[in-house]
Amino acid sequence: MRKSVEPGRTARRGAHVKLSDVAKKVGVSPITISRALRNPEVVSEELREIILRTVEEMGYIPNLAARALAGRHNGIVGVITPALHQYGFAGLMLGIEDRFRDTEFTVQYSSTLHHAEGEAGLLKSFLTQKPAGVVIAGAESYRDLLPLIGNATCPIAHITDLSQEPETLVVGLDHYAAGAEPTRFLLSRGYQRIGFIGRGADVRSRRRIEGYEAVMREAGRCDPDLIIGGDATSRIGLGRELFSRLLQRVPDVDAVFAQSDELALGVLIECKARGIRVPEDFGICGFNDLEFSSFTEPTLTTVHIPRYDIGYRVADMLLRAISDEPLDEDKVDCGFSIIPRGSTR
Repeated sequence: MRKSVEPGRTARRGAHVKLSDVAKKVGVSPITISRALRNPEVVSEELREIILRTVEEMGYIPNLAARALAGRHNGIVGVITPALHQYGFAGLMLGIEDRFRDTEFTVQYSSTLHHAEGEAGLLKSFLTQKPAGVVIAGAESYRDLLPLIGNATCPIAHITDLSQEPETLVVGLDHYAAGAEPTRFLLSRGYQRIGFIGRGADVRSRRRIEGYEAVMREAGRCDPDLIIGGDATSRIGLGRELFSRLLQRVPDVDAVFAQSDELALGVLIECKARGIRVPEDFGICGFNDLEFSSFTEPTLTTVHIPRYDIGYRVADMLLRAISDEPLDEDKVDCGFSIIPRGSTR
């Protein structure tokens, strides 16, 4: 039996408000309301304002499941990432959000927290909801993902290391080169015993370690003791800890290439605490070119990754695929650049 509202109380705002209720209030058909919410430009500005005001007043919430049943998709673009909590992802997210901002699509994020076994499960979860498209931003392995991608009814775009499997709708960079070139840079500045700080938590960081090792091997300076990694809640604190351990292991280390600017900042702080002169006696190179790296003392030499551009371009690529528009390129290398600053000679 339907319960009546008690005297003195009002029904909860938006409770059981249907599309037809909004249409009746405005005095138009439900399909007009639906079209106005999905593609606002199809109705006049005056009617659009009335519809939006009525939707707000009545607290109407569109039923995305019903939209998915009625059309090709539910209007959602899913983004799967291993590191939603890390500073480096913020630039990617901003690029993605800016490209989708004035479209009909809503972006939803989900993070694997670097657990590769969860990637396929998250993709399955998104696909069961009939999304407009999906961005996989940094998959660890495509072994379980490729069958799902092959059977997906929506386009799926990728942010990857360019050595990984996808060949279409791909934006990324060569992380092997992004490990090799900074190492060559440090050698060119006269540093010889160059340590590598940061564990190979994912395929991209492992590729950077491989690039570092190859260059050190070419220079006749490869030493496994120079590579050190670990885990901690604070990446800056971890940088201090790993550098302290590295000094105990290799006292004559004279530079480090860190997997992130946070780790590099930790090394810089520990150098100051120990009275080690940077860059005269010790060189530091970070990775990601986060905002604070140009404000430290001395400023941090780092590897700039065009994170905003990567996010924007993968979102644009996905939008074109959703609309069946031709692509200029199937696979885009956004590259990287070394930013020399005060922490290296």
